[in-house]
Parts: sequence; C-alpha cells; structure tokens
Amino acid sequence: MSILSALRLRLPAPIRIALISLAFSLVITLPVLLFVYHQTDSLFEDRIHDRLDDDVRDVLFADSSSGAAALPGLMDQALRTGELRGGVALLVDARGHKLAGNLAGWPPVLPTPSEWNEIRLYPEGQVRPDLFAIRTLALGDGRRLLVGTTIGERERMRAALVEALLGALLLAVPLGLIGGWVILKIAERRARAIGNVAARIAGGDFSHRLDEATGGEEFAMLAAAINAMLERIEELVEQLRLVTDSLAHDLRSPLTRMRANLERAATGGVGHRRQQALEAVSLDIDRMLRIISATLEISSAEAGAGKEHFESVDLAQLLRDIAEIYNPMAEERGVRIVTEGPPTLLYRGNRQSIGRAVANLVDNAVKYGDGPIDIGAADKGESVELWIADRGPGIPTELREQALGKYRRLEEARTTEGSGLGLALARAVARLHGGDIELLDNGPGLRVVLTLRRAGDLSLL
Repeated sequence: MSILSALRLRLPAPIRIALISLAFSLVITLPVLLFVYHQTDSLFEDRIHDRLDDDVRDVLFADSSSGAAALPGLMDQALRTGELRGGVALLVDARGHKLAGNLAGWPPVLPTPSEWNEIRLYPEGQVRPDLFAIRTLALGDGRRLLVGTTIGERERMRAALVEALLGALLLAVPLGLIGGWVILKIAERRARAIGNVAARIAGGDFSHRLDEATGGEEFAMLAAAINAMLERIEELVEQLRLVTDSLAHDLRSPLTRMRANLERAATGGVGHRRQQALEAVSLDIDRMLRIISATLEISSAEAGAGKEHFESVDLAQLLRDIAEIYNPMAEERGVRIVTEGPPTLLYRGNRQSIGRAVANLVDNAVKYGDGPIDIGAADKGESVELWIADRGPGIPTELREQALGKYRRLEEARTTEGSGLGLALARAVARLHGGDIELLDNGPGLRVVLTLRRAGDLSLL
C-alpha cells in the first residue's frame, strides 16, 4: 500500500484537504523564494566580479604605463587612498618576497593564475579575518599579483535571504491551513446542500432544486447540471406514473369486454353470435397491441434508440406516399389531402419513425379536422420543417401542452377510437432528431409543425 493510500485510509477528509492545501501553498511559495534567492545572489556575485575586474585592470595599466619599478609604489599609494576598492592586494617577486600590498605574505593555498577563490585573510592592521574573493595573475619577470575584495555583504545578504525564506515558509503553513479550512467549509456547504436535495428526492419529493445563484461560477454550473438532471428524472417518473395509470385505465375496458365476449361465446353462443363475440375479442386484442406498440416506440425514441438506423430520406416523397395512403379515408370523410413543398428534400434520419409520426398526425387530422388537409416540408438550412394543417376545431392554446402528453385525450376526442399517443409519439420522434413539435393556430384549425435538425456533416443537401 502506498503512502497516499495509507493517509487516505487513516486521516479524515478535513485533515486531508488541509494538508493538500498546505502542500500546494509550499509548492507555490518555495520555488518563488528560491528564484529570488538565486537572482539576488547572482547580482551580488556579478558586482564582485566587476569590482575585481576594475582593480586588476588598474594595476595592469599602471604596470604597463609606469614600468615594473614604479608599480609597488603606485599600489601602496592606491591602497592608502582607497583607489583599489577590493580590500586586499599583494605583489611579490619571483622568490615570493613582498614588493607591495597590505598582506604579510602570499597565501600558500592560492594557485597562480586563478579567476576566483574564496578565502579568509588577515589584512595588515586587522585582528579578525574577513572572507575575500581572490583573483591571482602572473606578471613579467616571475612576479605574481593578488587582488581581492571582501564578500562579507554577500554573506550577510545570503543569511538575510535564508531567514526570509524560512519566515515565508513558516507563514505559508498557517495560510495554507486556513486556505484549506475555507475550501473545506465551502465544499461542505455545497455538498450538504446537494445531499439535502438528494435526500428529499429519494423520499419522493421531486420539487426541490439547488440554488444556482450562489457559490461561484463553478458551483453554479454544477447546480444547473444537477437541476437539469432532476427535472429530467421528475419528468420520467411522472411519465412512468402516467403510463402506468393510463395503461391500466385503457386496457381495463378492452379486457372487460374480452372477458364478457369470451363468456358469451363459451356459454351458449352458437353460429353467428359466437362469431361476432370472437371478432370483438380479436378487435380488442388488436387495439391493446397497438397501444403497447406505440408506448414501446415512444419509450425507444425517448431513450435515443434508432439513431443507428439513420439513412438518407427523401421527405418530400415520404409525404406524398403518406398522402396517397390516407386519401381514400379522407375522401370517405369528405376532405382531401394537399401536399406542398419542394419536389425533393433529402434528410438523414430514421425513415420508419418519421413516417410513423407523420402518419399519426395525418390520421388525427383526418379524424378530427375539416376542410382540406395540407401537409408539406421546407428546408430551413440547419433543420427541416414538416407540417400538417387542417381546418377543424383545433386545440385551445391552454390545452396544447396537455395534448402533447402520453394518453392525453381531450374531451371532444373521447368518442372516437384512439389511445392519445399520436402527438406524444411525434414529439418523441422530433426530439430523437434534435428538434421538437409545435402546435399552432391555423385560423381555423390546427397546424402541427415538426422541426428536425440536421446532423452536422451528415446532412445531405
């Protein structure tokens, strides 16, 4: 088991969150402080290099312009007047004897030449050593030159930066813990709100929703997504309840009739009466099968099934075929079906489900409508529209949403055979294709518009 797994098992969630926040604070703070330390130290070191370069350049210039004999005197004078800012200087001959400078002798550990050495030295007149950066050069005639500058200020700077680094790290610990505590409280509050809503939903109360106006943008997005999920769950539960109640109600009557007809056929019915009873049973069975089939088709469309059967469909030709099928029924009722729209309208979708939805809408128009029935299609670019319009009594505006539900039949339609699934099936098919259904006033009559969105690059123009 890893260390993280062990900590996850042994430490409670609040402590884990606080430690994670502290770790993030340290991870952010430490690199910044180390960068500041490195940059400041490099700046001081560059200044020391520049100072050594200046001192060496001055000595070499004096040696070349005044000569070897005058160099010792010039160096001593420069040390007395402070022109050599480095702090220490020493000139020795080939045998190591001192010619000029403020050191008693050449340090035996220093090689010649060398660019950078750090060593503690005792300049003449001082009883305590200082830390110097030393550069050595070999001059003509075996002479050697030592030039150094104190680096005590750099050491003091380093000590100050280390203290600041430790202080910042110590400050990051409580700040990290406080930040973790604040994050924990915010998360706990939102989690508690989600838990309360979930508990109420589990108890059967689907009316509760999360507050989308508080908690920041991220929590608002999460609340909106959860609320959308809850609305969908409430809708599905309500649909399930409605389907269960409606199926029980709609199937009870035909089952009762079937039982009565079977008893009549079995207890004395002969010849023609027995045949009538059995035919009535057959009709009731067909009606129940249609209701169950339509219910399953709606559920399948709402679940997204059928997209794997999308194909190129000529919607204009599909409408003409449906009009041809329903024209005899329409003529019996004294109406006619008129098709509108372009001669060809290609669309990628499920031909069977679209045809079933349009057929149900045309069937409704023939049963409940009046005057000519117009069916047509139009290309809207990113979508296509299919419409079925009649001249009948229509549906009042306040009842249109009710009419789109499953098993929802208006009082005027209860005298005719039907299950109240035609508009619900059309809505499910439209949503399967990314669109929706709209019930409009045809003045007079009802105009039903199906919007089907094109599937991006799969659309066929």
